[in-house]
Amino acid sequence: MTNKWERFAPLAGALAIPFWIAGVALVSNNAKGSKGPEILASYHSHSNGILLGAFLWSLGVILFIWFLSSLRTHFATAEGGNGRLANLAWSGGLIASAIALLIPTGDEVGALNKNDIDASGAAVLHHLTDAFFIGAEYALPVLFFASAALALRHAALPKWLGWLSLVIGVVLLIGPIGWAAFIFATPIWTAIVSVILWRRMEQSAEAGAPAFSQA
Repeated sequence: MTNKWERFAPLAGALAIPFWIAGVALVSNNAKGSKGPEILASYHSHSNGILLGAFLWSLGVILFIWFLSSLRTHFATAEGGNGRLANLAWSGGLIASAIALLIPTGDEVGALNKNDIDASGAAVLHHLTDAFFIGAEYALPVLFFASAALALRHAALPKWLGWLSLVIGVVLLIGPIGWAAFIFATPIWTAIVSVILWRRMEQSAEAGAPAFSQA
């Protein structure tokens, strides 16, 4: 049996989404410009909004990591054995999360040090966002491919969700359109999986079965 808080732990993934949205909105609306002088001016004018956005984004990523722990437990139970695919999914999610934490840090550093950098420095910091975004985008397919295999081979998730996971993983690897899978498909997938895991834990708790049982 699991306690109340453990049963709600999978919903951390769904809870991460509003923090991601708020964080992206604040940083992108306050750290503006394509040229160094414009970017530096935004750091001077909107530093508080940038810092708040980076903080909210980071909270979202932390909640996603919390969700990954529930996902790993569920996957390991469904897979059995040494849990190789479960560990692979978990590792891919953690690596992507670590890189994702860095996405707003360039603008965050610029906002914190606005009086000590010039326009060229502001431009470099601002465009670091793109580098970290791409890094997280290319790490996430490990999570999605392993999740697809677990769904299709071990029924860890509904089969349709396994195929969807496979498609998302492939799209993430396609540079020109991978950003869409990161920004839109990943949060939607996270919300769906969070609810599925939570419902299964609730059903197991009501039946008096161990959490994440395959029954």
